[in-house]
Amino acid sequence: METKFLTNDPLTRKRWARELFSLLLPSTEIAYLIGKSPDSIVQTRTELGKGDGDQITFGIRLPLTGEGIVGRDTVEGNEEELLFRDFKVTVEELNHAVSTGGRMDQQRIPYNLMQEGKDALQYWWASKIADMVFAHLGGDTSYRIAGKTFAQDPVDPDSDHWVKANDVAEASMTSADLLDLTMLDKMKQVAENPRADSECYKVRPLVLKGKKYYRVILHNYVFDALRQNTNIGQWGDLQRAANKLQMPDVEIEYNGMLVSKSERIPQVIKDSTDSRAGVFRNVLLGCQAGVIAWGGAGESKSTTMAFVPYETDAKRFMNIRGGGILGVKCVRFQGKDFGRVVGSSWGAPID
Repeated sequence: METKFLTNDPLTRKRWARELFSLLLPSTEIAYLIGKSPDSIVQTRTELGKGDGDQITFGIRLPLTGEGIVGRDTVEGNEEELLFRDFKVTVEELNHAVSTGGRMDQQRIPYNLMQEGKDALQYWWASKIADMVFAHLGGDTSYRIAGKTFAQDPVDPDSDHWVKANDVAEASMTSADLLDLTMLDKMKQVAENPRADSECYKVRPLVLKGKKYYRVILHNYVFDALRQNTNIGQWGDLQRAANKLQMPDVEIEYNGMLVSKSERIPQVIKDSTDSRAGVFRNVLLGCQAGVIAWGGAGESKSTTMAFVPYETDAKRFMNIRGGGILGVKCVRFQGKDFGRVVGSSWGAPID
C-alpha cells in the first residue's frame, strides 16, 4: 500500500481513527470498570463533538430517601422529587506519535510498519487511560502527564471515605500497617453506612445476579500480603466463591466485595530504603465512582479519536499521530466522594 495514499486519503484516516477508539476501551485492563450506563463504575460519555467546548456535564441522580405511602394514605401530592447533581468534566487534548521509519526500512523489514504503528498506539493509549483512571480513583495528587496537569488534577478522598490501616497517618505507616480482612470490612461499612453527623453519600453497589457487590482493587503487593496473612483454608473458600461468579477479573470474593489486583494502584509514599515498597491507595468502588469524557478529536464531528499519518524529510519518512480529547474525574459533590472508599496501607515486594 502506498504511504502517500494513507497520508492523503481522508477515508483511511477516519476508518483507522474509528477502529483505534472501538478497540481501545475493550483492550484496557480496566474494561470491566467502564461503561455508558449510570450503573457503571466509571461512566463514559462520547457525545461532545468538535466545537462544543471543553466540558461535558454528567447528570448524577441521587438516591430516593422518602418513607413511602402506607395502606390507604394518599399517594397523590406526596410524590418524592427526583434530585440530580450536575457534574462537569474538563477535557484536554493528548497526542502521541510514532515513526515507522523510511522507505528503506519498509524494504528491509518483513512487517507492515503502518499496522505495527497503529497497534503500538492502541497499546500506549490503553495503558495511559488505565493509569489516568487509577490516579483519579485513588486520589494520586502527584499524577502528571509529561510533567503537566492533564485536564484536572486528581483529589484526595474526603475524610469520611478514607480508611487507613491501623488508623495510622500515611506519612507514619510502616511494614506493620498492612491491609487485612478486617480493614476490608471497615471499608465496606464506610461505603454502606455514611456518618450520620455528616452529609456523606452512600456508595451505591453493583447488582450482579440479584446480589449487591462492591469492586475492590488492591495493589499487587497489598494483595499478596493479604493472601499470606489469611488462613489457607479460608483463602481457598474465597477463591471458590469468586470462581462461582465466573468473572475472570475477580481474584477472590469476600463479604460482598469482588477483589482484584493491579500494579497501577497509586503508590503515594516510597520507602527510603526500597522505593518499590511504601504506601498504596487501594480502592473500594461502587456505581459512578468516576467519569471519563471524550471530545471530538477526529476529522468529523462524530469521530472521537484522530489517526493521522504524516510524512517528513521530503516524504522519505512516515510517522503516525494518534490523538484524543478526554478527561477523567472522580465524582464528588460539595467536597464529598460519591462512589469510592480509599484504603491506604503498606505494601512491599516479597523477599
